[in-house]
Amino acid sequence: MAADVQSKAREIRWGLPDVFIGLAVSWAAAVVVLVAVVAASGLEAGGATGTGSYVGRYGLLDALEERRIDPALPLWTLPVGQIGLWAGLGLTAAVSAALRGNGLRRDFGWSMRVSDVPLGLAVGVFAQIVVVFLIYAPFQQFFDFDVSEAARQITDRAASPGDIALVMLGVVVGAPVFEELFFRGLTLRAFERKWGAWAGVLVSSAIFGAVHLQPLQFPALMAFGIIAALLVRRYQRLGPAIWAHVGFNLIAVINLIWLA
Repeated sequence: MAADVQSKAREIRWGLPDVFIGLAVSWAAAVVVLVAVVAASGLEAGGATGTGSYVGRYGLLDALEERRIDPALPLWTLPVGQIGLWAGLGLTAAVSAALRGNGLRRDFGWSMRVSDVPLGLAVGVFAQIVVVFLIYAPFQQFFDFDVSEAARQITDRAASPGDIALVMLGVVVGAPVFEELFFRGLTLRAFERKWGAWAGVLVSSAIFGAVHLQPLQFPALMAFGIIAALLVRRYQRLGPAIWAHVGFNLIAVINLIWLA
C-alpha cells in the first residue's frame, strides 16, 4: 500500500523561485490593499484619525475624550492591511503545492493534531520568555534599548476593546497560520531541497526574521524561526509550529498591552 501511494506522487516542481515570487507578490498585495482601504475610508495622513492612533502620544484617558490631529492611521488599518500580505503568502503556498506539487498536506505538512496545541503553546511561551531574554540580556547590560519599541508603538494605540481584539486577531491568529504555511511550509522545504536540512532551517529562519523589517528584533525572530522549523522537521507537520507561533505572539501582546 505504501508503495502504491508513493507511486502516485507527482514530481515536485516548486522551489526557490516560488518563494521569492511569493514574497514579492505578498508585499505588493499588502501595499495595494492598505492603500485601497485608506482611500475607501477617506483617511489621510495628518488628518483626524480617531482615538486609537494617538494613545501612545497623549495617554489613554485623554485619547478617549476627544479627537486629535495625528499622522498615524487608526489601529484597525493594521490587521486589514495585513490581509493582502496573508493572501499573498497563503495563495503562493497553496498554488505552488496544487499546481506544482502534491498538495499542502503532503508537500508542506499542512495538518494538526490535538496534541499540537499544548506542545506548541509551551514551546512558544518558552521561546518568548526564556529564549528572547537570553538573547538580549547580555547586551542590555551595556546598551540602553527597548527591543519591543516598534511593537509598543502599535499596541499603545489600542484605545478600546475593539482595538485590542483587532490586534489579537491579526497577531495571534492571522500571522501564525499564514506565516507558518509560507515560511515553515514552502520556504523551509524549498531551501531543504536545494541545499539540505540545516541550510533550510537557517536560511528560511533568516528570511522570516528579515521580512519583518525590524533590525532590533531580527535575532529574536530568527531564533523563533529556527525553533519553529525544528518543530516542523521533528513532527513533519505544521501544527506544532503554528501553535508555537500563537504562544510566542500571545505573550508579546499580553506583555505590551496589559503588563507594560
